[in-house]
Amino acid sequence: MPRTSRLTEWVAFAVVMLWGLYQCFWNLAGPNVSADEPIYVDAGWDYLHGDIADNQEHPPFAKYLMGFGQLLFGQGLLTGRSVAALAAFATGVVLYFWLRREIGWVGALSAAGFWLVLPHGVITNVRLDRLALLEPFMVLFAVIAFAAVWQWFRGRPWWWLVLAGVSIAFSVTSKVSSAVLIPVLLVFVVLRRPLRRGLAGLAVFCGVGAVVGVLVYLPVGLFDSVRYMLDFQSQHDATGHLIAVAGVAYTFPPWWSNLWFWFDGMGVMPVLVLLAGTVASVFSRRWALLGMLGAAIALLLVFYLAVSDVALSHYYYAWVWLFCATAGVGVAELLRPKRRRVLLSASRIGAVLLLAVAVVCGVFTSVVIAGQRASGMALVLPELESLGIEQGDVYVAGMAPWEFVYPIEGRWTTELDDPDIVAFALKDQVRFPLDAALTAELEERAGELDRFTIDDVTLYVVRAAERPVAAG
Repeated sequence: MPRTSRLTEWVAFAVVMLWGLYQCFWNLAGPNVSADEPIYVDAGWDYLHGDIADNQEHPPFAKYLMGFGQLLFGQGLLTGRSVAALAAFATGVVLYFWLRREIGWVGALSAAGFWLVLPHGVITNVRLDRLALLEPFMVLFAVIAFAAVWQWFRGRPWWWLVLAGVSIAFSVTSKVSSAVLIPVLLVFVVLRRPLRRGLAGLAVFCGVGAVVGVLVYLPVGLFDSVRYMLDFQSQHDATGHLIAVAGVAYTFPPWWSNLWFWFDGMGVMPVLVLLAGTVASVFSRRWALLGMLGAAIALLLVFYLAVSDVALSHYYYAWVWLFCATAGVGVAELLRPKRRRVLLSASRIGAVLLLAVAVVCGVFTSVVIAGQRASGMALVLPELESLGIEQGDVYVAGMAPWEFVYPIEGRWTTELDDPDIVAFALKDQVRFPLDAALTAELEERAGELDRFTIDDVTLYVVRAAERPVAAG
C-alpha cells in the first residue's frame, strides 16, 4: 500500500475512533437513571459478593462484568454505564478489523463508523449503549463470535473456533435472545472444507460453547437459575408487556412494533442510510459474507417480529450492528472502480451522499450527548428544596415505577389519602392515564396548589398554609 494511502487510512481511523470514544463516554453521568439500570448494576455487585438472588430472569455474564467494573473503579451506576460503553466501543473496533481484510479499509471503517457515530437510542437516551443495560454486552460477544467463525470459514486455524465458542457463550449468557444467532454460526462452521474438518470444528465450537456456558452459570446455580429464567420469560411472553407504540398503548403490540422502535430510536435518516447501504451491498456479490450477515438479520427479524409476543423499545438494538456491516459492504462496493465512467461517478456520488448524511446524523447525536442533563423527575426534589420543602411525600402518577422510584428517594406515594403529601408530580403518558379521582382532587384543591412545569413533569405544590405541619 502506498505511504500516502496508509496515512489517509490511519488518519481516518483515528478520527472515527476518537469520535466513537466521545459518543460512547462523554457526559455519561448526565442523563436520568433509566429502567433496569440499577437492577443490573446492583445485581452485578451482589453476584460477586455471594448474593445470587437478584434478577435471575436474565443470564448473569453481563452483570458479572458490571460487578468486576465496580470492584475496579468504584460502586455505582456510572461504572456500570462505563463498562457498557466500553463494550459498545469495542464492538466498533472488532467490526473494523474483521471487515478490513474482506472489503477494504474504507468499507470497514464505514461499518465501524455507522455503529460508533449514528444514534441508536431509546426514549431516555440518544444511545442505548450509554446505559448500564445488557444489550451492549450481548452484541459485542455476538460480533466477536461472528468474526471468529468467519476466520475459520476462510481457512484459518482452529483456535478461532475456540474464541467463537467462548464468545457466543458469553453473548447468550449476557442475554438469552442472542441464541437465535447460533444456527448461522453452526452452518458456517460446517461449511469449512473439507467436510470432515467442518464436522470436527463443529464439535470444538459446540463443546467449548457448552462448557463456558455451564461455567458462567455455576456461581448462580445452574439448573435452578436457568429454570427460573425460562419460566419467567415464558410467563412474560404469555402475559405481555404494556408499551406505547406510535402513541397507542398495547399489552400485546402489533407485529411491526420493533420496526417502529427501530425508526423511532435511530431516526428515519440513519435507518435509511443503513438500508440504502445494504441494498448497494448486493451488487458486491460477496455472497458468503452477505449470506452470513443476511441470515442473522433474517433470524432476528423472524424472532422479534413473529415469534416473540413482547416488543420493547430497545430490542431493535440486536440487529443494528448487522445493518452497519452490510452498509459498510455497500459503501465499499459504491467506491469500487468500474469500467463505465458514468456508472463510477454515480456510485461514488451515492457513497459520498450516504457518508455525508451519516456524518450529519452523527453530529446531531454528539450535540444531544453534550447537552444531556438531569431532567423531569430528577429535578422534582431540588425544586421542592428550593421552595424550602425538605420533608413530606410527593404523590406520583402517569408514569412507570422506575421513573419515580430512583429520583424521589423514598418520598413518593401513590395513595391519595396520604396525610403527608406536599406535592403532586404528574406525567401525561398514554400507558398510564391519570385516575379520575386524582383529577377531581386537583380540581377541588386548585386554590391550594401552585403549578410548575419541569420538562415533561407537571408539579403541583401545596401552598405553605395547607401543608402538613412537619413539612413546613
